[in-house]
Parts: sequence; C-alpha cells; structure tokens
Amino acid sequence: MDLSVVLPIIGPVVGVAGLTIAILNRRGVTRQQEVSRYREVRKVVRSRQGRLGAVAWETADPAWKAAPVPVLTRPGWILETPLPLDRVGLRLLPGSEVPDRSGPSAERAARLLPRRESNRGRLRYSEALVDIDGLDHLHNGNVYRPVAVEADGRGLSIDFIGGRYFDHLDTSEILAFETAAGRGRRFPLRRSYRRSLGDPFDLHARATSLGVLTLTVIKTDDGARFLMHSRDDNQVVVGSKAMHVVPAGEFTPASVYLEADAEDFDIWRTIMREYAEELLDREEAYGKEGSGLHYADEPPFRELEEARRSGALHVYALGLGLDPLTWKPELFTVCVFEPGAAERIFQAAVKRTWEGTVLRGTDGRGLRFDAATVRRYSGDPNTRRGASACLDLAWRHRDVLGIS
Repeated sequence: MDLSVVLPIIGPVVGVAGLTIAILNRRGVTRQQEVSRYREVRKVVRSRQGRLGAVAWETADPAWKAAPVPVLTRPGWILETPLPLDRVGLRLLPGSEVPDRSGPSAERAARLLPRRESNRGRLRYSEALVDIDGLDHLHNGNVYRPVAVEADGRGLSIDFIGGRYFDHLDTSEILAFETAAGRGRRFPLRRSYRRSLGDPFDLHARATSLGVLTLTVIKTDDGARFLMHSRDDNQVVVGSKAMHVVPAGEFTPASVYLEADAEDFDIWRTIMREYAEELLDREEAYGKEGSGLHYADEPPFRELEEARRSGALHVYALGLGLDPLTWKPELFTVCVFEPGAAERIFQAAVKRTWEGTVLRGTDGRGLRFDAATVRRYSGDPNTRRGASACLDLAWRHRDVLGIS
C-alpha cells in the first residue's frame, strides 16, 4: 500500500483526535481536557486499527520485513514448512518476574496519557483503560513474557520470563494509542515513544506478551472450511473491531498457583483454553481464582486431547512475527480437524461471546477454504495482520497440511 494513499485517509481521522506530548504538557491544559482528548484518541484506536496498522507497516524499516507476510520478522522466523506444535522449543528462565511498571519504558509511554487526579504523575495505559474506559474486566494476570527468539532454519525456540499483562499494555499495546495520537504526515512523532525504543526485536526494552493465533480449519465432505472472528470494539483491547482468526489469546498460566507455571507452560493448553472461551463461551481462565483446570477430565479439554492423540486433529506452527502497530510477538498456528471431529467437540458452540461474533459462513459450517475466500479475508483492511499471516501461510502450505 502506498503511504501517499494511506496518510491522506488517516490524517483527518487522527488529526481530529490529535494528542501529542507537547499538547499534554502545555500549561493551562486541565486534567479534564486531557481526559477528553484521551477518549477521542481511544475512539480512533478502537475503530481504526486497520488503518493505523497500515501506517505502522508502511513506515517500518524495510529491513524488518524479512518475509512475504504483513508482519515484522527476522530471517527464519517464518518457517519454510509447517512443524508439529511440539517442535517449537519453549524455555522458562529462572529468576521469574521482572516488573516493568516502574521502568523507564513505562514512564516514557505514560507521557501520552492524562495526569492522575492527585496530579502526581500520569496514568499508565492499563489504568486509563480501566478508570476512564471502564474496562473493569481487564485483569493484571501472570503471563509468560518472551525475551528472546532463536531460529535455526529448522524450527523456533523462545525464551520466557514471568511477567504481568498490564506491563504489556503499558509498554507495548500503548504503541497503538501513540500512533492514533500522531498527526497525519508528521507521523511518527519526532520524540515518539516508538522511536525511543529503537529496535522492535529487542524484547528486553519493553514488557510484552506472546499472542497465540490459531487458524481453525475443518475438513468436510465437500472441502475444507475455516472460521474467523469479528471482534467487539468495546470489550477487547487487542485487535478491537478487527477481523481475526479464532481462537487467539495470550500465552498465560491458568491459575495463580505456582505449580501452574510447570503445568501450563504449554502452547497447546493455551489454544485449548481459547477454544473453550471463544467457541463455547466459557469463562476466561487467567488465574483470577481457583485451583486451575483439570485438562484430563473437563470438557472440551478432554475431547480435544483425545482428538489430538487419535489423529482426529493436528496442530502446526507456521512461524512467528511482530504486529507492526504494537510490536507484539505472535505465534502463528493452524489446527486442522478431520471430518466430524470439530462438530463433535463443539456441539454446544455459540455464535457470539462477549469478545465478538464467530463467522461460520452462510451454511453455518465455516467459510470455504478456497483461493477467493482466503484472499478476501486475508486482504481485507480490517483483518488483523497476524490473522492475514495465518491465512496466507496455511494457504501456501495447504498440501503439507492435507487441506488442498
């Protein structure tokens, strides 16, 4: 997409909602005015993420675009051929949590936000989302924070430490807010937070979370189908009012218990929990309370495990990249269900949850996995770029995946 085309489109939108560090710090601006401007920018973040992402992509360093998918990657991050999910190496480093809420990256990012009512410093993005936007359901749960990625041409290996979800919001997701706060052709801001971070692949410079994106492909008697998710712009922070794959979520433990680190440090368990939430409308398992989940005997985890063991479903890794807008690392995966398996496991599937609507095609069996339909959803401006990567890569490797 030509930047000369994108900027005139987005310029008036973000210009109206323009919020710069200089304006926020200008004498005479009241907190009430700051809150009002914050709300204007948040409207743009919620409803224009596709356009914001296009600007971030077009202005990104060409050296960061090492693969023919619309995400930021390094050589080897996009796999030459799909690999079984368990071939992705995961390592949880000792030393556990390194809090970032008082770190320099969080402090720099907070300059964009309204001051506190006490006038002692500025709100963090997570605080503003809860206190001003009213997103009371957001939970500062534990996450597995990625700090290093290695690719050897044959696979991927990812190192993690313990982290918190609000640290991700405060130092990574806020990049979307800053982009919306920019002013047309002056993007990026001369003294922007994004520019101060420098290298998007330096995962020590900010706190972040690993997104696990899974394209669901269902084999049927008349060809393969896939599902998509139209996300709600008032309930979700990541990818609001965007088209996404289903399921998609954060790599987290399911319990506050320390034992969960060992039990839930497993990408497949994250995918299973997201299936339960986004297709069956089960309550999120972010470790708010309780003793965790019993994967061996609770539906749908029991049925998903049995299907994977029996070969009724196969789950593959396709690669890893950073979202151009928020620089969030995302693991691209695909789950292929053999005929009848998905229908049996998800008999109680709902059409809509609080996160959005699942798109299943006109006949309710899924969208057709053919060139025209994949291209339509992958290329739509409102499709999240990680979702486009999943679609493009699954289509490219359809023979290997057995869904040609």
